[in-house]
Amino acid sequence: MDIGALADVCIKRGAILHSHEVEDIDHGKFFVIVGEDKDGLYGFFFINSNINDYLQKRPTLYKMQVPLNCSDYSDILTHNSFLDCHAITPISKTKLKNQFGEGKAQYKGELTADDLDIVMRTVRESDLFSDYEKETFFAE
Repeated sequence: MDIGALADVCIKRGAILHSHEVEDIDHGKFFVIVGEDKDGLYGFFFINSNINDYLQKRPTLYKMQVPLNCSDYSDILTHNSFLDCHAITPISKTKLKNQFGEGKAQYKGELTADDLDIVMRTVRESDLFSDYEKETFFAE
């Protein structure tokens, strides 16, 4: 299977990826693909070790931090973490597939079915996202 076909199989809702080339971040980050649009973008959420103080002080944003238990992701995480679902980050499909093909982004696994269900219910019920985002990136 060529790398492009492999990327198409791996880069889907619930996939956990890691990249050292995330815009405006100077270190490698884990992130989860949550959807895609028809115009060439994937949408994703970052995995963080801790919840930022700014988010902790804002209940609407704080409730968008979905816990990820290390025991469920022992091949990926070294400690309990959080999927930050308060804002979707877009990335060009071409850019991510190129990173994947060049070995700069790697597939690491997938969210458990239960965690993916929690994430999707959380974002679909949130007032933080537009109808467009919900219909495009979070559609069932």
